[in-house]
Amino acid sequence: MKKIAGLVLALLWLLPASAFAHSTLEQAIPAQNETVTVSPAEVSLTFNTKIEKLSNFKLIDENRQEIAPEVSVSGDTMTGKIADPLANGNYTVKWTIIGADGHAVEGSYSFAVEAAAEAPSEAPSEPAKSPDQEPSPSPSPESSAPANNDTGAGEEIGGETLTGQQDDTNYAPAIIIGAIIVAAALILLLRRRKS
Repeated sequence: MKKIAGLVLALLWLLPASAFAHSTLEQAIPAQNETVTVSPAEVSLTFNTKIEKLSNFKLIDENRQEIAPEVSVSGDTMTGKIADPLANGNYTVKWTIIGADGHAVEGSYSFAVEAAAEAPSEAPSEPAKSPDQEPSPSPSPESSAPANNDTGAGEEIGGETLTGQQDDTNYAPAIIIGAIIVAAALILLLRRRKS
């Protein structure tokens, strides 16, 4: 009987201690009690043994609001992608894993986010123009028109100034056409008389 007990003790001594140990957290990113200056895009937890796919974790902010990341498990590492940037404050990571020995193990740790506030983007201001760079005002139609030296009073209607005298050049074509018509009428009249 003593030989059997000694043999069992020897076998237990030779078996790796990890076969009887529960899985424990070995590394975390962000690390425990770390203060990060940029909101993490993901949280990564690495354990001392392989963990099962059913393992999971959640984030809890300082107002006890739960944030559920998109968790994936690969070997001994569990990673959770965070969709939206985390606000500044303290966060607790609460994890539950199923280790290689089939036992469920829970744990938690905390980290803080202290990201610098983004400065509001200012629209680029236009450089000040010196007086010699100022564009000269374009002449208005009224100011570019020749000054009317007539002594007759003028009246402004619809942006145009009407004066007592009219410009004869505006009627030159009408006078020429009228003269041609009168001359043609006289020629026709003379031909009728001759015949």
